[in-house]
Amino acid sequence: MRQLLFIARKEIKVALREKLVVSLGIVTLLLLGVALYAGYVSYQQQKEIITETQAEKRKEWLNQGDKHPHIAAHYGTFIFKPKTVLSLFDFGLDAYTGTSVYLEAHYQHGFMFRPAQDHTSMIRFGELSAALVLQVLAPLLIIFLAFGAFTRERESGTLKLLMSQGISFRLLTWGKIVAYSIMLAIVLLPIVVGIFILSFSGIRQEVIPDIAFRAVLLVLIYGVYLFLFISFSVWISLRSATGRNALLTLLTGWMFFAVLMPKTVTNFSESLYSLPSMREFKARIQEDKVNGLDGKTPRSVRRARLEKEYLEKYQVDSVEQLPFNFEGVSMQAGEEHGNKVYDHHLHKLREIFHQQNRLRSIASLFNPFLAVQHLSMALSGTDMYTFIHFEKAVEHYRRELVRKMNGDMAENSRYGEFYGYKAQRDLWQEIDDFAYQTPTAAELLQLYHLEILSLLMWTALVFVLLNYSNRKMKPLHG
Repeated sequence: MRQLLFIARKEIKVALREKLVVSLGIVTLLLLGVALYAGYVSYQQQKEIITETQAEKRKEWLNQGDKHPHIAAHYGTFIFKPKTVLSLFDFGLDAYTGTSVYLEAHYQHGFMFRPAQDHTSMIRFGELSAALVLQVLAPLLIIFLAFGAFTRERESGTLKLLMSQGISFRLLTWGKIVAYSIMLAIVLLPIVVGIFILSFSGIRQEVIPDIAFRAVLLVLIYGVYLFLFISFSVWISLRSATGRNALLTLLTGWMFFAVLMPKTVTNFSESLYSLPSMREFKARIQEDKVNGLDGKTPRSVRRARLEKEYLEKYQVDSVEQLPFNFEGVSMQAGEEHGNKVYDHHLHKLREIFHQQNRLRSIASLFNPFLAVQHLSMALSGTDMYTFIHFEKAVEHYRRELVRKMNGDMAENSRYGEFYGYKAQRDLWQEIDDFAYQTPTAAELLQLYHLEILSLLMWTALVFVLLNYSNRKMKPLHG
């Protein structure tokens, strides 16, 4: 242990003499600080706007005045996607999924105000966030820090001197890994502390139920990810003849894993599992709403069947004799048919997204960058599955609102007198304000088992490579 610490201390002293390494460390720290601060400012601004606007829309719903319940269902309201505290760390898909949606009867509107629409195509390379800095730029710092771990010793002749003193390759390797890990931890410590402080500062208003657990997991996952880069950099240096070869190999690997492969996998998945256009998607829904999913049961046929069913059930001759307003029942039946059609097409659309995401998950087995990217978004509440969970909650709220309006119409109005009945504020108050909580981290991580397996496999591979290489390295003699 004493020899290990001696080697680590020596490596830290050598690294601190390298002006390039120190400069890169400062730049990385500044970028992390700027990204985290910018994310926090954006989070606070959007949270305030969403909170104020949601309260305003709630007030408009309650104060809409006396009107027919079905008209109120079309008057509708807006729902805004709440910002999670951890989204200030990893923006994820927030720029693409939209921030608000309008709810009304008969229609499932798409989410509006996607920030990505206001950006150039460069946004495909990602926004500057703390997660992006750790995923892409921090490995560059590690490469320039560790590429000369062994090549520098060989070229200066100090490696033979160390071996002559009885220091093994294994001890030397782990001493260097410990040294680089300590230096990186010192650089990243202020950011880690900042993330915990910012996360816990908004815990009372947070939509994430287990934010502390998620923050710890984020630190653990990024710790493993950066440890992999440190270990591989040291291993490449151990196996390289010169520092130039080691640096070129590591930079090529970084370019492939962090830039080329993710874009290639994304483009390939989009080509293999192509999405329909929005126009085509809506046209198919509208067609099936009119003619039925089988294409043979138009609205008139469905209404006739429903009318016959209720007349036989209540043993009456006309809908006017029913003990409720049949129009309300008919409208709700039409609403449920529309929901069935929408669910059918949305399921097919989501299945394409799942297939695309599954392909990226499989690719993450060969690329730890993809694994960390997916897990980071999931734990920050900005991934695809969290958005789908929110989308389902919003649609459930819309359906309950419309069902309540149609139910009141059926119970309290008379057939054929659509404008004769007007509901009041008491009915509007029966619709609770929308509230949302994300799935727990444990629930989400079950969907990312391939990404977790990837990190475990790469960690095991690192230990195998280091152990094998250290055993196979031949002793050096003067």
